[in-house]
Amino acid sequence: MPRLKNRLHERFAWLIAEGMDRKAAYSKLCPHVADPATLGYKLYLRLDVKSRISEIQCEVHSRALMGIDEKRDLLRQMIEGKVPTKVNKRKDGTVKAVFDMLGALVADAKMAGEFDGPTPQDKEQEISMTFEVYHRNHPNPPREWLERELVMPEIIEHEVYPPQPGG
Repeated sequence: MPRLKNRLHERFAWLIAEGMDRKAAYSKLCPHVADPATLGYKLYLRLDVKSRISEIQCEVHSRALMGIDEKRDLLRQMIEGKVPTKVNKRKDGTVKAVFDMLGALVADAKMAGEFDGPTPQDKEQEISMTFEVYHRNHPNPPREWLERELVMPEIIEHEVYPPQPGG
């Protein structure tokens, strides 16, 4: 298929084929529009744009070092906790592996085209927090302010040791 006649449509197809979501792609091309999510969605539904995106993706995937199936399989292993998503080497020589299963799940959903960022309904359900700030030498800070406990979510970390010689 030849390039699309409309330059905006062609650039949009390239951005989508490169992995950008519809809203971000349209926002990048037309930053002045009020609702890039809707306009990006409408442009994405056009048959000529969809076919151009698939053509570009086929070309890009044929040049890729790793096929899409291999990438999805690696992400599946990360989601299952078999392969770490990040490995850090410490100063003492040990290695710390981090398993970010949610991050791998989001990456897989993006690759499958199932995730396009937050929806307008998510924006309505956002949590807002209001802080009352006291300077550090405040004579009477609130008592509950002094007794608060910060609760952090657990991060699953596994220790990975280097392979032993002969083993």
